[in-house]
Amino acid sequence: MSRSRSGARATGSHGVAGRGSVVDAPSPARTSAPPAPPGDWLFRGSDGRLTAYAPAADGLMRWTEAPGQHGWLEPDVIAVPGWAGRAAMAQTSEGYVHFAALRRAPAGTGAPEVVVATQFQSGRGLTDWRSLGVPGDGVSAGPVIAVNQVSGTVHVLVSLRAGGILRCSRNAEGGWGRWKAVTPDPYTGDLLAVMPHGGPLEIIAVGAAGVDRWVGVANGRFELRDRLRTPVVDGTPTALETGARRATYFWRYPGDDSLVAWRPGAQAQQDGGLLPVGGAAGSGRAGAARALVGGFDCTVLAQPGADGSIEVTAYVTENESYGTWWAPLGGARAYAPQVAVDSAGRIVVAALDGTGGILMARQDTAQQGLAFEGWSPVG
Repeated sequence: MSRSRSGARATGSHGVAGRGSVVDAPSPARTSAPPAPPGDWLFRGSDGRLTAYAPAADGLMRWTEAPGQHGWLEPDVIAVPGWAGRAAMAQTSEGYVHFAALRRAPAGTGAPEVVVATQFQSGRGLTDWRSLGVPGDGVSAGPVIAVNQVSGTVHVLVSLRAGGILRCSRNAEGGWGRWKAVTPDPYTGDLLAVMPHGGPLEIIAVGAAGVDRWVGVANGRFELRDRLRTPVVDGTPTALETGARRATYFWRYPGDDSLVAWRPGAQAQQDGGLLPVGGAAGSGRAGAARALVGGFDCTVLAQPGADGSIEVTAYVTENESYGTWWAPLGGARAYAPQVAVDSAGRIVVAALDGTGGILMARQDTAQQGLAFEGWSPVG
């Protein structure tokens, strides 16, 4: 098995990552495969069941794990009236999943509106979609969504081609406010929002000059805390809460398409504070989660490798400087991977198969190290 080093080692059954019964899936054509949500789409509910979501023709397709981890329920469609193809979601500490989506322009206008809904229990229906109105002309990125795990407030953000970044927030009582400006500065690239437990709302915005980090301060104001003069591959930024009140950000660096990590103020600032985590020739946004591996708090990353198959790495959280080993899970070609932990404490890697379905591989805890069973289709 080939491994790329950039380390915590990810080994599979019999020393080969992902060896087992393998489901062969066609390599997804990036031009025709359904797009993935711009962030997390795999969640574990308060009852321990996993739920996955992916874009469909009329909204979102949902796969819900059956009680007791006995397979999966039949997938169902979450319809979004006027669906415009974009949605994001975030989960609260209670297990609620909040959704924000774009739907086509109301009659007489040229701009789409943002709608929101909430799922309170695994497999149950959502609340009615509620309109937050039209934030402005030319939504270039978003909506993205972040939740405050302490107060329960919800924040939805969009980036406008000429109007900067706007935010609309819901308070703990469920009341939504109006759209307010984070910054009038326009950004041409990705938009990312995260709210570490106990920390302020942080926004990553990518523009022609690099990466800006905006941080919420008192009275709804935001301050520009960091500006990194670094190139970023479009569609690759992601965030993971890795410590008290802080997050680590990941994106791809042009040239070799390897992943880099950046944590504000947490490391020496040579090269802008960017830390390499390997994964050269990978593609897209990496899936990221924290999990116990061998008793250590580790960050687990998953990405499509150079050959289109999913590969993983794991390292002690916030110890990127020690290097990483990437290992392929083998067999299936897929994209937009996610990482989660199931109710049995096993690491789960899920990915879209390019035909509207989902593949999943679970950790094989009978093996030493970070080993995985073979891929299996969901639903």
